[in-house]
Amino acid sequence: MKSTRSKLEIVNNEKHQKLKIAIDSTLVKNSNVHMSHVVVQEIAEVAQYYPIFLSKDGETGRFHIVALFGLQVDENIYQDSALWQECYLPLKLQSQPFYLVNREQNKGPCLAIDVADERVQTQQGNALFDNGKVSAYLKQQSNILAELTKGLILNRTFISALVEHDLIEPIELDIKYNNGEHNKVDGLYTINKTKLEKVPAVNQKQFEQKGYVSLVSNMISSLNHVATLIDIKNELLRTRKC
Repeated sequence: MKSTRSKLEIVNNEKHQKLKIAIDSTLVKNSNVHMSHVVVQEIAEVAQYYPIFLSKDGETGRFHIVALFGLQVDENIYQDSALWQECYLPLKLQSQPFYLVNREQNKGPCLAIDVADERVQTQQGNALFDNGKVSAYLKQQSNILAELTKGLILNRTFISALVEHDLIEPIELDIKYNNGEHNKVDGLYTINKTKLEKVPAVNQKQFEQKGYVSLVSNMISSLNHVATLIDIKNELLRTRKC
């Protein structure tokens, strides 16, 4: 997620030769992020740590695959409980503070950096360049963005298949904590298991061939992490009261 005061600049080996990125502060930077986009290539790994849902873009109506970190806006339970450093970090967050931008038509995307991001500095961290040459770290970030871009394209194909078979349904999390607090989380969607079982055999075979069966299975099984989030939140509320 970009800073509200972001300032993107095309990465340049002269202008940015002294820049370094303090990657150790990435978790803190996202300490109030309650969800992140994820792509199909990482769903199996993401599902080991976070509940995976779909969310709908209010402007375009398009669905996106997201990992949920908190049970309300600006809440990251993994960070609050000091567990996040042990979890997999989605590519969307790994790529920060770099982005792909279109500079000119027909020239493809360019690698840009948000120079207003507090992780960008000259004192310490991973250097962008080594004696004017692209560093191993910058190559890594470029590869992450390429994988992320590829994943977003694959996401659209996968989601289109779910929409085509009417497999996406809204879900509301109605949560009551041990201290009596009540919370409803809406705006999330999941996969309708009943309709999934009724998908015609020929389409189910296509799902298997494209790897969609495992994606759906991982997404559905990941929802068990919601109960874990609630348990952790209950413990956080208890300790804050003490």
